[in-house]
Amino acid sequence: MSFNLTYGLLFEVTVFHNYFLNNGEETFAAMSGADKEKMLQNYSADDFVTITPTLETNTTLKNYKMVFKKTKTGFRVYIKVKEADELDPFIPTPVDVNLNFLISTNDYQFENYTDLDFAFDQVFLFSNVRPASEPVTFEYLPKISDNKLISNAFLVSEATTVDLIATLHPSQKQDVFGLVSLTLQGDNAPDNIIDLGKLNSPHYKIHFDNRKTLWKYINRKAATEIETNAAKPLTYSGFVEIDPLTDFTPPEPASSHYPNPSVKSITKNNGDYYSEIFI
Repeated sequence: MSFNLTYGLLFEVTVFHNYFLNNGEETFAAMSGADKEKMLQNYSADDFVTITPTLETNTTLKNYKMVFKKTKTGFRVYIKVKEADELDPFIPTPVDVNLNFLISTNDYQFENYTDLDFAFDQVFLFSNVRPASEPVTFEYLPKISDNKLISNAFLVSEATTVDLIATLHPSQKQDVFGLVSLTLQGDNAPDNIIDLGKLNSPHYKIHFDNRKTLWKYINRKAATEIETNAAKPLTYSGFVEIDPLTDFTPPEPASSHYPNPSVKSITKNNGDYYSEIFI
């Protein structure tokens, strides 16, 4: 199948995560274009999430000659277009056509290194249409050019969660972290996927931030504990330098060296997250 000739891009969703894309304390956003490309070479969203169309959406995709295609950084949906006009869908598409994609996490440590609060009875919703049960402050799915990180503002209410889960096939109701829900005509004109019958091909972004924790160094032999004065970022790549003179109170000997923590041992106390490092 030639996507270049007979299929046009309906929309794309990119999923970034700063835990994998930052380099120590250097953020992905602050990197040069060349450095970003280097980080992306070894990056795959499949390392931490799985995104699949719902069963109902699979039927809709077939009915309107659409194709779901995974990418290293997320997914794209293509639609068959007329040869005479590559912005004109081959099959006329009603503006209320809605496409839903399940997001599940596949890394048991995802909650440890992702800067979010997780709720058992609520899911994250990434959409261009606000559910009626959500307030006017509802956060819409950002575009690729938006400098916006995913926060708990994308966590919808329990009532909305119940409504969303109820639409799923029983086989898909378990372990739902979130949903990408896109309607061909959004609440706001810039979010329209198809406008006046023509493809807009918007590019959306789900950009997770990495968690920052207080680093607690535990010396069992000496029965001592020290922790950093400020939270430090957890990253897969790079190294965060610890200055024993300024990062601890009281200061530690200047000759001391402190390793970075893994993401396996994280605790929460009075709203603060701690990484425990045994030395």
